[in-house]
Amino acid sequence: MKRFYMLSLAVLASTSLFAQFVGNGGEAQGVRAYLNDNAWAPREHHVDFLHMRLEINFDVAQGLVKGKVTHRFTPLQQQVDSIWLDGPGIRILEASLNGKAVSYRTEAQGTWVKTGRTLTWGEKDSLQVVYEANPRKGLYFIGWNDPAGICRKQIWSQGQGIDNRNWIPFYDEMNDKITTEMIVTFDAKYKVLSNGLKIKEKDNKDGTKTWHYRMSKPSPPYLVMLGIGDYEIKQTKSKSGVPMNLYYYPEWKDRVEATYRYSEQMVDFFEAEIGVNYPWESYSQIPVQEFMYGAMENTTATVFGDFLFVDERSELDRAYVGVNAHELAHQWFGDYVTARSDAHHWLQESFATYYNMMFEREVYGADYFDWARFNGQTASVAETKKNLFPVAHSEAGSTRHYPKGAFVLNMLKNVCGGREAYNKAIKYYLQKHPYGNVDSHDLLVAFHETLGLSLDWFWDEWIYRGGEPMYNVTATDMTGSNGKRQTRFTVEQVHSMSETVGLFKMPIWFEVHYADGTSERQQAWIEKVNHTVDVPNNAGKKISYVLFDPNNEVMKTVNFVKPVEWLKNQAVQAKSMLDRRDALVAMRELPLDEKRNVLIAAYGHEKFHAPKGEIISQLITDTDPAALALLRNACADNDANVQKAVLSSTTKINKTLLADYEKLLQSKSYEVVASALEQLCFEFPENTNRYLDMTKGVTGTAGRNVEIKWLEVKAGASNDADALNKLVAYANESYEFRTRVNAAQALKRLNFCNEQLVKNLMQAVFSANTRLANPCVETLRHFYGQAQYRRMIGEFLDRQKWKPWEKKIVSRITG
Repeated sequence: MKRFYMLSLAVLASTSLFAQFVGNGGEAQGVRAYLNDNAWAPREHHVDFLHMRLEINFDVAQGLVKGKVTHRFTPLQQQVDSIWLDGPGIRILEASLNGKAVSYRTEAQGTWVKTGRTLTWGEKDSLQVVYEANPRKGLYFIGWNDPAGICRKQIWSQGQGIDNRNWIPFYDEMNDKITTEMIVTFDAKYKVLSNGLKIKEKDNKDGTKTWHYRMSKPSPPYLVMLGIGDYEIKQTKSKSGVPMNLYYYPEWKDRVEATYRYSEQMVDFFEAEIGVNYPWESYSQIPVQEFMYGAMENTTATVFGDFLFVDERSELDRAYVGVNAHELAHQWFGDYVTARSDAHHWLQESFATYYNMMFEREVYGADYFDWARFNGQTASVAETKKNLFPVAHSEAGSTRHYPKGAFVLNMLKNVCGGREAYNKAIKYYLQKHPYGNVDSHDLLVAFHETLGLSLDWFWDEWIYRGGEPMYNVTATDMTGSNGKRQTRFTVEQVHSMSETVGLFKMPIWFEVHYADGTSERQQAWIEKVNHTVDVPNNAGKKISYVLFDPNNEVMKTVNFVKPVEWLKNQAVQAKSMLDRRDALVAMRELPLDEKRNVLIAAYGHEKFHAPKGEIISQLITDTDPAALALLRNACADNDANVQKAVLSSTTKINKTLLADYEKLLQSKSYEVVASALEQLCFEFPENTNRYLDMTKGVTGTAGRNVEIKWLEVKAGASNDADALNKLVAYANESYEFRTRVNAAQALKRLNFCNEQLVKNLMQAVFSANTRLANPCVETLRHFYGQAQYRRMIGEFLDRQKWKPWEKKIVSRITG
């Protein structure tokens, strides 16, 4: 339950971020309220850990970690007689302090180590722990027990937020930064990657190797990483000289160029844009199987899901460029400077998102950047309908931490004076806190100390409070009291207000565009409930169209009804892609005959897929020859996003266009091929065999998407036993999770289940990867809910012996 704090001045000092008195000139003082956040303050700890040395090896068949970790530390509290190490499930075998054995007590979440004497300020001590662990989180053993030997064999870590504690006993919080070294002994035929520089690689007589990695600068514990597998490495450098190691699977060498495209340029771009050199010794990237997120910005060594390791075709559906740039940006924002507590997590994710958007703008253009901002706004407004958490809150959620925060940073750049001023403040902020911890106030102070700006109001609206403004806007061509023509804009803030969401104060541009091609623009600070802004039209020109906040620079919702003529002009003439698309969206309810010509004209001018897709959606059912010609053009567009817009807009294929839709089966985009195959076979079942022949042998991208769809269509058309058995086989543990999920969901749609499928899905539901486990639970629930399958599944479950934690998952299926 979220609580509101309304506090008096007497307690303000300790709770100023939850309530504070405000005043405005001569107005009576009031009280500001903020949503409480239990994670606002950092976790308390007894000692400052300085360095960790981890020596580690494994029994892969048992998923067993065997480790010896040495912590150098100094006391933070004046007297320390025990030290807490996070480590749920870790079995401590020995503990010693400065070489002398000490006692310890293991609890459910970790271990208390008794120091044997009282430690005090100024000491530097060394604690060594020998341990074993069988982690279900934090460190993952992939493929070692695959009976078919098909699955890749890997070990890799994922520490964020506090999962590294499941395989390393240490203080696992972001508010204590340490230098590290990792010494790993493993089978010599594999490659090993960890943080920092590899300082030694030694062959052992037993067929193993020992790798030694070391970090010279401190970073937070959740970014400690390990990656082991069968890889080759492309070694390269940025122009500035940063050494880069790009890992890849040996059989995927042909994908290296497409996947790692622009990697070197990203380093140079960020160093120039941020103004701070890359802050670490080197940078590596390694793909892994079964990764449950997109990627993870471990210091100097990013791990990413191998479903992002793309070839030239799958790059069209989802390139790695944005994720690549995002994780690299984290090396400054998150790794170099780290949020002090979870409440300030946006300082990491919002920055990384904003900077990856800026790099993508360099590569793909301004329209791509603006479309990303627009999508972030759409998602943020939708999130506000659920709750009012601010960006700076531990429960804000991914939408606010990622795209909303990025949009907010772009608004901050505009408010503070533009790119040069913004970059100056960000450089100062980073250099003031090198390798340290920060909170949201530290960023505010940086803008004040470098630019002299008091931006507390901006922080209050956009960072410490939730919601977004909603404006009702009108524009009227009128004659003023002075007898001269003017365009009068009225603006009303109409969003719901509460103790934690008030009026918004933002500078907004108003533009009037005239039929002769000229325009007038005026900026006004919109901060009250109602505003009137007059833009003079002294020459009495005819208005072509008007804009409120051109290019959507302020996050908001707007209700602005315009004359149809203005909308048509805006759809074709506006400079910004977002403004042109806004006009197109506003014409959705117009009859086709009234808008067809302008839609076709607009399509001819557009280069970006978003307005093209909007036009396609409005003309998809039109039988006019000109509209049909446009749709044919869209089917043949080189942009896969335009082809996808055709398919996503289509509810019934016009037979006149059948040949054009069939050509989509040969699209370079795997997603287009899979979607077209499904749609064509559904609407024209008599052609199914021909369509299957046209797409036979196409595997597709992540999760074998085309092949799985091909098997589903074949099985659905003829109850083909081979296709059904292949889908069942793809659901087993030999295959990566996206293939397994795709196969399971295809079988769910086919409503086919047998005991082998139940066995495969039950193995999946216990996976620590929720992106595999949860869909498989739902698939089993679907089958268990049917009389024809319930008995078979129930008997299978009854024959097994389940551990207590497994029984809880089984109950989700049968409950």
